[in-house]
Amino acid sequence: MKKFIIIGIIAAFVIGLGAWAINTYTTVRNEGTRTELAVTAKYKAMQSSYGQDRLAFTDQIGIAREKRDALDKILTDAVSGRYNKPGSPQVDNGKFFSAITEAYPDLKGLDIYDKILDFVGKMRNKFAQDQAQISELIKDYNTWRQTGSFLHPTFVKWAGFPSDALELVVGDKVYRGQEALDKMARPIVGNDTNVIFDSGEDQPALTPEKK
Repeated sequence: MKKFIIIGIIAAFVIGLGAWAINTYTTVRNEGTRTELAVTAKYKAMQSSYGQDRLAFTDQIGIAREKRDALDKILTDAVSGRYNKPGSPQVDNGKFFSAITEAYPDLKGLDIYDKILDFVGKMRNKFAQDQAQISELIKDYNTWRQTGSFLHPTFVKWAGFPSDALELVVGDKVYRGQEALDKMARPIVGNDTNVIFDSGEDQPALTPEKK
């Protein structure tokens, strides 16, 4: 009788341990998958937002160039004498401003470059915020993977994280798992920034023009 009791206790312990392991594994798998899908979605949203902003910026540059070219022609005509007063080398301001008004019915259009500068500033700030959010998500994900109860990191590895749910699409290339995580964790900076951090020496924001 005592033997059966011991066997029953051992069986109950094994069943309980198995149930705990299955429940823990399932919880870890679900938490990891949710986190990876969130990181993937946020990164794709950042890519889309950045791409749309670049297109919008390109559109504005195109408009600015059209306005610049038209204004350059007006200024060239003024210098060549088209708008000079009869018998006088002075520019006829009336004709000159009429030409500008004809080319730009809305004179506010002449501040297009100020608008572009404002747009670029907002675009950079927005991109920096998106990158900061991605960095925070990845930090939390790595913390979740590497900390917790004694066996938590082991269950994370058993569940196969980083998994294929973590996905990065760049053009025709698709990165998944650890490779995707490594690329997402890498901040997007200018080449000069990489040189500065690699050399440990700062550089001027603008390189003086050679005379």
